[in-house]
Amino acid sequence: MDSLLMNRRKFLYQFKNVRWAKGRRETYLCYVVKRRDSATSFSLDFGYLRNKNGCHVELLFLRYISDWDLDPGRCYRVTWFTSWSPCYDCARHVADFLRGNPNLSLRIFTARLYFCEDRKAEPEGLRRLHRAGVQIAIMTFKAPV
Repeated sequence: MDSLLMNRRKFLYQFKNVRWAKGRRETYLCYVVKRRDSATSFSLDFGYLRNKNGCHVELLFLRYISDWDLDPGRCYRVTWFTSWSPCYDCARHVADFLRGNPNLSLRIFTARLYFCEDRKAEPEGLRRLHRAGVQIAIMTFKAPV
């Protein structure tokens, strides 16, 4: 993990929704993990990750949370804010992880959709996540008032 908070300038650069995202080759993932108890929820962790040594950030997060001792009797909600949507392979791994952890739900807000030019699998990966119960949306930017 890099640190808890990403600096504002880096966030605005990496998460800007542009068609040709020149220079934005890494995926950043900001996350919030909450535990739900009846009508209330408690934040357990938050922070951000980025791709490291050729490993996609989604898989890094799955490794990170797999080390937790999640109570199967409690419900957890994870929210991701990603600079790119998951590739097909990462989407498959995330969907499989969620099937193995039915007490964990995931929401993904992404700045940009990732579509590899030579593969048409990424849209199917997003559909697979949706079928696994993941809520997926495109992030929008609202300037502070």
